[in-house]
Amino acid sequence: MTQIDDLRAALGAGRERLLQVISGVSEDQFKKRPPAPADGTPAWCIAEVLAHLLQQERLRAERIRLAIEQPETVITPSTDEVHYEAARAGRGSPVPQLIHGLLASRREVERLLDQAASLEGGLERAVIHPRLGRQAIAWIVREKLIAHEAEHVAQIEAVKAALADQQPATSNRQPGG
Repeated sequence: MTQIDDLRAALGAGRERLLQVISGVSEDQFKKRPPAPADGTPAWCIAEVLAHLLQQERLRAERIRLAIEQPETVITPSTDEVHYEAARAGRGSPVPQLIHGLLASRREVERLLDQAASLEGGLERAVIHPRLGRQAIAWIVREKLIAHEAEHVAQIEAVKAALADQQPATSNRQPGG
């Protein structure tokens, strides 16, 4: 299997896993935040995690496009505030809109990946991050899309578990039994 095949397979498997984890989640569950961790950091609801993933995937697609069209371009880093604001916006967004956005952004990443693969050394074309250095397309896809999505799928699973723990216990007793 070639590097492009590996990347495409991992992108597909990761997105399939994300969709599997969120299937069957109600609108209320998407928007409900779990209890905040003991360290005081804010907890994100599932919709906020999806909005963050969407913002990050669009950002990475733009960087891949730059690496293809203008290799070695120095990029402007995004700020934590931009990341947090995108996540917060997810709480007010309709969930189907977030999912549609994720599907569309993934199609764009795959299109760009194919475009890069068609060029000589295309997957090694890169942008330059002022603090973090050279970021090749293959690395962006592997670390900033595939690994990042897997990290947030685990976060969503933890949110679902925390919300399930908050549900009142139901009794299996039959009335009058």
